[in-house]
Amino acid sequence: MAIEMSSPWVVGPIGAAAGAALAWIAGEYQTRKTYRNVLLLLADSASDFAGAGEVDKALAIFDQILTDVPRLEPAVRGEIRFRQGLIRYASSFEEARDMNLTGAIAAFQEAIGLFKAEKNPIEHAQAQNGLGMSLFRSSEMGWTAKGRPGREGEEERAENLKRAMLAFETAASLYAAEGRAQERAQTENNLADTHLLLSGLHLSGDDPAAATAAAEELNRAIKAYEAALEFRTAEDHPVDRAETHNSLGRAWTAFAELEEGEVREAHLEKAIINFKAALEVRTLDSHPFERAETQTLLGQALILESQPQAEEGEIRWSSREGLKTAIKAYEEALTVRTREAHPQEYAETKGLLGRALVILSAPARGPEDAAHLKRAIRAFEEALAVMTLQAHPEAYAKIQNNLGVAYRNLSKLEDREENLERSILAYEEALRARSGGARMPGGEEK
Repeated sequence: MAIEMSSPWVVGPIGAAAGAALAWIAGEYQTRKTYRNVLLLLADSASDFAGAGEVDKALAIFDQILTDVPRLEPAVRGEIRFRQGLIRYASSFEEARDMNLTGAIAAFQEAIGLFKAEKNPIEHAQAQNGLGMSLFRSSEMGWTAKGRPGREGEEERAENLKRAMLAFETAASLYAAEGRAQERAQTENNLADTHLLLSGLHLSGDDPAAATAAAEELNRAIKAYEAALEFRTAEDHPVDRAETHNSLGRAWTAFAELEEGEVREAHLEKAIINFKAALEVRTLDSHPFERAETQTLLGQALILESQPQAEEGEIRWSSREGLKTAIKAYEEALTVRTREAHPQEYAETKGLLGRALVILSAPARGPEDAAHLKRAIRAFEEALAVMTLQAHPEAYAKIQNNLGVAYRNLSKLEDREENLERSILAYEEALRARSGGARMPGGEEK
């Protein structure tokens, strides 16, 4: 899920002379408001440095302006703080995530106070959007400003998401009032992503009302995505529209997992329709990585649609066509999600592929099912080469559990004792991972 913001870099002609220029301006600024433009050119120069990867130089120029020039006009200080926020936010993807997110949030909050909504509506909206993005990213990555673990950390992440929602709602309202359709659409998409993430946080706890709260957030997410689609037309904004269709498919899939029967099937059908709409734009040639993401999500929706259902004490096996389509989707995604280029995505998709093959093989009856199970086992083992116990204990446990199922089912068709033993070993590994036991390289548990 990708929250986006357009790059603000503006070409500026001033570079290394920033220090000298500031020294000259500092004594005159109180009476000569014309220097405002010079300061903004220095800000442009700082943005150029950031765009070229020299973030430290950019931040040094901004800090020097804020320190050396007395009584900056609110609009000028707001612009400086807004640009600092953008640079800090972008830098959080590269290094010092926590420090940069803290700096971005503080910068955007100050910019919001300096850009009054009635006087500078667009600038105020941009700062609100930046604040929302930074709060969203902090929650998405599991980071909390106070470093709280466990349930307290989850509560802080949820509060950050609620703050992000308020920021996005304010920005969207201002963009709508100013007739800025595409900025509004992006902000609605950001707002929807935030509701979608919060729905998942609700389900991560043990609150008995969690499913109801998650469903409410998913409803809000779907409405916001649909609002974004009103402006992201297929003719004028096909790539952005595909992004929203992809996210809307994710929301419907998550909603389906909370439901049963016909409602579940209807939600999954909507998810599949949206993923297919995204794939019309996300071709293998033009958007290979994005297409791989959508193919993987489509596969997951198809698996949910194809899972066996219990009816009156009996298992009803659904059509195999959905499972076969899901497997093809995963296989295509793996042509892009290679272990060398995208190891974590590769392992995730390999694990999903293995699970689809296990479901396809059941009930295990003959050589074809045995072949599917052997393919599944290979896929799980390839996923485990990346999703190790030390690096990804939760994913490791899940894959080991699925590997145990595959070996157990294969034992019904061939090499019964040997495959049962392998099944037990896999289950034991899953239990060890879930109990927190990890082995040091020498073999001892820590």
